[in-house]
This record gives sequence, C-alpha cells and structure tokens, in this order.
Amino acid sequence: MSKFGERIRQCRIEADKTLHSAADLLGVSALCLEQVELGKRPPFSRARIETLAAFYGVDSEPLTVAAWRERGLIELDMAHAPSLQIKAIWGIVCGGLSEDQWEQICQVVNRTTREVSQIQNDASKASVLVKAAGSD
Repeated sequence: MSKFGERIRQCRIEADKTLHSAADLLGVSALCLEQVELGKRPPFSRARIETLAAFYGVDSEPLTVAAWRERGLIELDMAHAPSLQIKAIWGIVCGGLSEDQWEQICQVVNRTTREVSQIQNDASKASVLVKAAGSD
C-alpha cells in the first residue's frame, strides 16, 4: 500500500465514510478509489484531494504533499499566477541556486507563513470579540 493510499484510507475510516460515498463524491468508481488506497493507481489530483479532505474533515496539505512525493512532481495552478511568481518558480525549477539562496528563500517563506498565521489569528480574535460584544 502506498503512503498516500494509506493516509486517505485511514482518513476515510476515521471519518466513518464508506468507500462508495467517497467515490461518488469524486465521480469515480469505488474500485478506482480502492485501487488508489491500495497504491495500485497513482494519487489523485490536488482538486480531488482537497474535495476528499473536506469530506473527511481533515487538512488537505499532508495528503497533497504525500501525493506529490509519491508521484515525484508538484502540481501547481499557473493559470492565475502572477508573471513574477512564474519567473521565480522557473528559476527554482531550473536549479543552480546556492545553499545560501535556498536558505534565503526558506526564510522568506517562513516569515510569510508566520505573518499570514498572525493575520488569521488576529481576525479570529476580532471575530470572537465582535460576537461577545453582540451578546450583551
């Protein structure tokens, strides 16, 4: 069984969902889903993974990463990406970055992730305060 397949099977079982209900949601046969779970078919696309994760009530990121690792490629939606982002991704894909450059990229990504997380936390706190103020 594949790592991706094991993960989605475990998520399905923990969510108490049937093979048929998950397959119907994805528009595939139960046999197809079972074969993905058993590693006899490649992992699903990112869109299907996100659909499954929402259905199972789990975070899609670990499933997506497991699928990417198993397939040996990362799936990106470039249709709506700004040209600067495409150029940066192209530079990364083509390689040639030094260890210091990789470290700088990781620092920017980590900083951005923390900032987004802080904004989400602040928004969540504000929402709680508004709800609490409205209950008086």
